[in-house]
Amino acid sequence: MWTRNEQTICAVSTPNGVGGIAVIRISGKDSLTITKKIAKSLVKKEIESHKAYFCNITDLENNKVDESVVTYFAQGKSFTGEEVVEISCHGSRFITQQILDLLVKCGARIADKGEFTYRAFMSGNLDLVQAESVLSLIESQNQASAKVALRQLEGHVSKEFEILISDLTWCLAHIEASIDFIEQGVEVVDTKVLINKLKSINQSLSKLIKTYQSGRLIKDGIRVALIGEPNVGKSSLLNLLLQNDKAIVTPIAGTTRDVIDGEIIYEGVKYSISDTAGLRETKDHVEIIGIDKSKKEAEMADVLCFVFDCSEKDWERSLQLATQLKNTKKIFLLNKTDSISSDQHTALVNKIKDSLKLPNVESILFTSALKPDSRDQIFGLIKNNIGSLEYLDEAIISSSRQFEQAQEALENIERSLIELENNMGAEFVAMYLKEALVSLQKILGQVYDDQIMDRIFKEFCLGK
Repeated sequence: MWTRNEQTICAVSTPNGVGGIAVIRISGKDSLTITKKIAKSLVKKEIESHKAYFCNITDLENNKVDESVVTYFAQGKSFTGEEVVEISCHGSRFITQQILDLLVKCGARIADKGEFTYRAFMSGNLDLVQAESVLSLIESQNQASAKVALRQLEGHVSKEFEILISDLTWCLAHIEASIDFIEQGVEVVDTKVLINKLKSINQSLSKLIKTYQSGRLIKDGIRVALIGEPNVGKSSLLNLLLQNDKAIVTPIAGTTRDVIDGEIIYEGVKYSISDTAGLRETKDHVEIIGIDKSKKEAEMADVLCFVFDCSEKDWERSLQLATQLKNTKKIFLLNKTDSISSDQHTALVNKIKDSLKLPNVESILFTSALKPDSRDQIFGLIKNNIGSLEYLDEAIISSSRQFEQAQEALENIERSLIELENNMGAEFVAMYLKEALVSLQKILGQVYDDQIMDRIFKEFCLGK
C-alpha cells in the first residue's frame, strides 16, 4: 500500500454517521486542482494557505450537490506535509459519499487506513512514536490516557529516545575509532569513561521501560476479575462497581455461567471489570466451560479480586482456590459483611492472612453490595494494589512495539557492558552497541521496514 505515495488521496475524517458537519480531507500534489473541478467558484480566486472559502460543490454536469467551506493548506504547511484541502460539508452520508465519488472521478483515490498519518511521518512532520500517539489520542476514553497520548504527540517521549540515540552513537563512534587505531596502540577513549557513559544510558533506558506498565494500564485500562465460589456475591459486586445491573443476581448457585464484563471510568482511569462463573466441582457441561473461561480470565487480569462469603462457615474450598490461582496481584473481598457481627471481623481477617500467608492485611477488605461506600473502597484497594500510575506527568511509553524495541536495546547495552568490564574484544562491544542503536532508531522510525509500518498504521481509520 505504501508504493502509491505520489497519488492524491481523499477520505472522510469525521466519524461515520449523521451530523451537522462532515470533513473530507484531500492530500497530495493535485489536491487543489482536483477540488477546483467540483468547486468551480475557486477557479478564478487566488487561494491562500490557511484560509477558508465558502463555495458550492457541483457534479461534473454542474448540478449543485451541497454548500461547503473549503480550507486550503499549502505544501509544507499541513499535517501530512503535502498540499491539503479540507471540505466541510453537511454531515449526511449520502452527501459525503457523493463528494468522495466526485473526487475519485476527478483523479483522487480513497485513502488507505492510516495513510494521512503515514504521509506525515514520511514528510518528517512526525516520528513513529508521535504517529502511534495520534491513534492513541483518537481512541482515548479518559483524562489519563488522553494526557499520555498528548505528551507523546508533543514529542516528550521522542526527545528521551533522541538523547539516548545521541549518547549511544557517541559510544559506538569511539569504540569504532578504537578498533581502527588498535594496531597503533592508541586509546581513543578511556574504558572507564565508556563504561560510565553506557551505565548512564542503561539507567535512563531502564527508567523509560519501567513506565510501560503504567502506560499500558492508562491506555488500555486496568483489567479486574471477580472470582470465587458460586453465590459469594460476585455479580452483585459487579453491578455495584459498574453502577449498572449488568449481571443477573439470584440465590441460585451457578447463575453466572459465562464471563460478564463491563467498562467504567473511575477518577479518570478506565477499568474493565469481569464477573466470572463460580468455581466449584460440577458435571454440568455448560458450567464446566464457564469455569474454564473464568480461570483464563483470572490469569489475564491485572488485579484479581477473590471474593469470600462472610456468612459461610467453611472456607477451606475457597482458601484452596485462592492459593491455586496464579496472579501476582490479588485482593481479597470478604463480602456480605452485613450478615456478620463486628466481633467476627478480626477472626475472619486473621484466618485469611494466616491461611494465605499474607505479610499484612492491606489486601483484605470487608465489602457489601448493600453499602454504597464499598464501591469507593474496592476501587481504592485496586488502585493501591496496582501502584504504578505515578509516571503520569513524565514521558511514558504505552506501545508494546516501543517496549519490545527498548527492551532489546537494553539487553544489548548490558551485553556490551559485560564485554567491556571483562576486557573482551572491541569488535564484540561494537556489535552489541550497533544492535542496541538500531533498536532505538526503530522506535522513532529512523530505521523501519514494511512490517513495522503495517503494525503501526493498520489500526487507523481511513480519514487519519
